[in-house]
Amino acid sequence: MEQQQQAYDAQQQQAQRQIEAQQRQIEALQQQRSQPTQHQQASGQEDVTSKLQKLADLHQKGLLTDEEFSKMKMSLISQL
Repeated sequence: MEQQQQAYDAQQQQAQRQIEAQQRQIEALQQQRSQPTQHQQASGQEDVTSKLQKLADLHQKGLLTDEEFSKMKMSLISQL
């Protein structure tokens, strides 16, 4: 009977350690989600930059008016 109790206690301790490890993993993942990586930030900036370049090309070709270009440019810059 005592061996069974010891085995049960050992299982409970192991289960508790596993739960704690999983909680730490969850916390680490949540922290990663809330903090964008430098790559993600750079990627977002590159995306805005490329869109600005495309807008400038369209404006230069006469496909966008000065007013349209300015509005779209300000919209993109506000995303930075």
